[in-house]
Amino acid sequence: MNLNRVLAFISLLGAVLLLSCSSEPPKTAEATKPAEPKKEVAMYTARPCLERMSYMAQRWQPDALPFHLQSEPNAEDNGQDGKSTVWRGDFASSSQGLAKQFVCSGSLLRESPPYGVTSNHDFPVKAALTFSLNDLTVDSDAVAKLAMEKVGGDLVKKDAKQPVYYELGVDHKAHKLLWAAVYGTGQKDSKGIGIVDAGTPKFLGVIKR
Repeated sequence: MNLNRVLAFISLLGAVLLLSCSSEPPKTAEATKPAEPKKEVAMYTARPCLERMSYMAQRWQPDALPFHLQSEPNAEDNGQDGKSTVWRGDFASSSQGLAKQFVCSGSLLRESPPYGVTSNHDFPVKAALTFSLNDLTVDSDAVAKLAMEKVGGDLVKKDAKQPVYYELGVDHKAHKLLWAAVYGTGQKDSKGIGIVDAGTPKFLGVIKR
């Protein structure tokens, strides 16, 4: 093999190596990521939301207990069925003298709290009449039925979209856990309030406005 042939062979070998280095392996199709499940509006009775908020509250402070719970009627649910897409619960830690509000939301409205369970900043509290989940045996849907019979029937006949919200707390005088079914968007504009025992399905009375 003469010199010219050797040089030609080296040049050819170099070109082949250059082509092999610059070539890329065939691209495989990228694995498609599974689409996230679409969120849907979730309407809750009080108990499931209170359980979820209680779990988060005890991670905040192990001795945290609820002292107030309230639903929030909105365009997604007017509350007549005892359900709501937003529940707000206030919890207190007696050992720390602190309170914190937790929110359980299944709402997709822009103005509503984020979906899931969230919380706000701590705030000081001197004394709060707390209760445990065991004290709550009457859920908000049962309260809605009782209140509708005694208070809401005529109101809903006049206005099929009549909003109702529910408050739960310990009565300061009787030291008893009570429900209030408020027919309105607030106590000032309410058209009637039904009071129900949270320990037994018993209607206790009506506060008329």
